[in-house]
Amino acid sequence: MEDRAISTQDKSTEVEAGLIRPTAFSPASGVAEKQAFKLKPAKVAIGAALFVSALLVLFLFTAKAVVLHTTPKSNLSVSGGLSFKLAEHYLLLEGDYSLQATAKGYEPLEEVISIGSEQNQTLSFELKKLPGHLIINTDGVDGNIWIDEQLSGKTEQEIRDISAGEHTLRIDAARYQIHEQTVDIIGLDQQQSLDISLRPAWANISFSSTPEQAELYADGVLMGQTPLTVELMEGEHQLMLKLAGHKAWQESLDIEAQKDFSMPEVRLEKADGLVMVKTQPSGAGITVNGTYRGLSPFEFSLAPGQSYQLSVFKDGYRPANKTVSVTSGKEQTVNIKLDAQLGDIRIVGRPEDALLYVDGRLMGRAKQTLSLPAKQHQITVKKEGYVDFTTVVLPRPGIAQAVSAKLLTLEEAKWKNIKPVITTAADSKLKLFKVDAKFKMGASRREQGRRSNEAMRSIQLNRAFYLGITEVTNAQYRKFVKFHSSGHAKGNSLNGEHYPVVNISWEEAARYCNWLSEQEDLPAFYLLENDTVVGFSPQSTGYRLPSEAEWAWAARYQNDGKMLKFPWGPSLPPAEKSGNYGDRRAAALLGNIQVNYDDGHAVTAPVASFPNNSKGLYDIGGNVAEWMGDFYGIKTGLSRATERDPLGPSQGSHHVIRGSSWAHGSVTDLRMAFRDYGTEKRYDLGFRVARYAD
Repeated sequence: MEDRAISTQDKSTEVEAGLIRPTAFSPASGVAEKQAFKLKPAKVAIGAALFVSALLVLFLFTAKAVVLHTTPKSNLSVSGGLSFKLAEHYLLLEGDYSLQATAKGYEPLEEVISIGSEQNQTLSFELKKLPGHLIINTDGVDGNIWIDEQLSGKTEQEIRDISAGEHTLRIDAARYQIHEQTVDIIGLDQQQSLDISLRPAWANISFSSTPEQAELYADGVLMGQTPLTVELMEGEHQLMLKLAGHKAWQESLDIEAQKDFSMPEVRLEKADGLVMVKTQPSGAGITVNGTYRGLSPFEFSLAPGQSYQLSVFKDGYRPANKTVSVTSGKEQTVNIKLDAQLGDIRIVGRPEDALLYVDGRLMGRAKQTLSLPAKQHQITVKKEGYVDFTTVVLPRPGIAQAVSAKLLTLEEAKWKNIKPVITTAADSKLKLFKVDAKFKMGASRREQGRRSNEAMRSIQLNRAFYLGITEVTNAQYRKFVKFHSSGHAKGNSLNGEHYPVVNISWEEAARYCNWLSEQEDLPAFYLLENDTVVGFSPQSTGYRLPSEAEWAWAARYQNDGKMLKFPWGPSLPPAEKSGNYGDRRAAALLGNIQVNYDDGHAVTAPVASFPNNSKGLYDIGGNVAEWMGDFYGIKTGLSRATERDPLGPSQGSHHVIRGSSWAHGSVTDLRMAFRDYGTEKRYDLGFRVARYAD
């Protein structure tokens, strides 16, 4: 090592000569030398100061200058984050702070404020005044105080906690005028005092009379004796002066508050005499010297010192006259008995055990003669189960009169008020039938032309019904369907206004009936869903198609109980002008006709062109066949059970058609028992309407 050592001087020489030689390497011992690191307090303090300074500089660069202004000025404090106050400014970072402000006389303010990104910001706040307090002095007058229409207290007492600002004030006190004004409350928890002089609501009124010592009444209350001065409240008063033996003085006086005055002296007149007139019977009219005064018993006053002529009169009694004199201050009673003027009334009631009432008083059985005063009387005859009979009679002396009172049962009275003929909204007429008949509907097996669907049935009709006098015409149906056309039959028009409507389905006829009911506010008979009939209401009094049983009774039933075979009688051919059937005029249109009959019409005829039947109905057989309300069904053999007011089967696919038409000419078709059925429209098929009467 020593041989390789190079002196410093040699190194310098080598460097200068540009030679670089390696340095001898000495390996580390593997043990690092530990050196102690020690923070000195001074350095820590300096570092902390620098850090705080840096934060302060950062705060100053990011803080916003905020001016907080309150009305009035107040003590302010801001919390919720770092803040500095510099004169009138606060340095605050962006964010929310809590502001507190207090000032004497104001409610403390505590509000959250938000500091935005603007560098300079001004926030203003107004503190709310504390309520004020008020005392109203009214010189000891006790009254109620209303503030803003709310009862708030009494006069002479402190009213606390009135919000600052302007308020309406009202004071009402007994016997004083209402006082109203506005008052400005300072607030700031201060008390204010207000002096108010209430105005009296009365006036002093003086009274005097001749003679004196008369009692003064104001509105019925005794005030004292004249002469006197009284306080009367403003407004109208009814005054009266009374003194024994004198007429009362009365007057209405309108008082204006605080306007005192003296009434002119009142001179009291001596009292009239009092006269009480009584009559037997009572209720008689009274006149005094021709002037009507009233009905007895009646008391009235008359001036003393003269005579008066009393006249008394009452219907049914002879007038009476009397002269009376009166004394001042005295009362007298005049009794007068009236003599009745009678007339005889003979009452004959049926039933004979009915009871008789005259002017509401029971007089016994309604078969007697009464002598009644010659005035109007109400006669009433009653019996349970019957409708009362009432009339007015005027008996006349010397002239006998009679009253016949036939009572109607409740049922009879009901039918008396039901119209025998009604007119529909479409101007067709229906006739009332009160039926009580039992008959057999159908045809005997031996009847010529009989069909198998004409089995005999026992029918009982009791429910009253209306039935169309004629078949429904084109004009009447067009009020329901404006542009309906009945068409034609091989060029022969069926479309005349007064011709029966045809080419109508059963559904269309049923809907027409419901339309008629609607026009007259009647309950619908047929139940519809989606304009299709799905049922009917048997109890409805709305318009409907007739039942087959009703039609059979109306067309065939005779007074002797027999059933008519043909519309005109018992046998063919048709009687002259008996109706519109298949005749020789329709030969070109039909197969079977009555060759020896001519009704004058090839197809339909105007309704009611031929004579009516025994029920007053037209075309019940002939002109057009008619839809019935019943579903079609067949009964086999004579049913033992009687059908009462039947409406046919409850369901079915076809409906019954009854009656012959202009297109029928065979013996089978022309019979009244002929039954047909169908669903389709036909050029010889129409309808008439019916409805129950109750």
